[in-house]
Amino acid sequence: MGFLDRLRRLIVGSSAAAGCLLLILNIADILIGVIVRQMGETSIVWTEEVARFALVWCALIGAATAFAEGDHMFLDFLVNALPRPLRSLCRLLSVAIQAAVLCVLVWYGAQNVMGGWTMRTMALRLPRAIPLMAVPIGMGMLLAVLLIDALNPGRADPKGPEKRSEGR
Repeated sequence: MGFLDRLRRLIVGSSAAAGCLLLILNIADILIGVIVRQMGETSIVWTEEVARFALVWCALIGAATAFAEGDHMFLDFLVNALPRPLRSLCRLLSVAIQAAVLCVLVWYGAQNVMGGWTMRTMALRLPRAIPLMAVPIGMGMLLAVLLIDALNPGRADPKGPEKRSEGR
């Protein structure tokens, strides 16, 4: 297994593990909020904020795993109907457009993070940069997996780009 395959596995595994932990945190936080509200006739101020931030982080961090597993929706029936050279060109353009959009998201997400250290969240009083970090980190992980897959299209993964489009 080459360096790119090991890097991909590390990114995808980290993405999956972090997504699972964040989902557990989200569920636990919501349960705590509901139980306290029902039993104590009061509410904890920070539970809504934690649930929102955990869900955003879970979705953005988990995007790399969803992409790697072929779970992102895509419509390629038109591309599959094209002759092989045009199909390859369309897939190349698709990767280029996806990479460009992800680069923009990483760049502007990082800019937002840099400006968010002085502002605080309402309930937890955390620097606003902490929840904002989900965008550049999650989209950076997704960009890395996209580029690794583009550079190594013939890898042994059964859900690689070629297999994904044939199965849907």
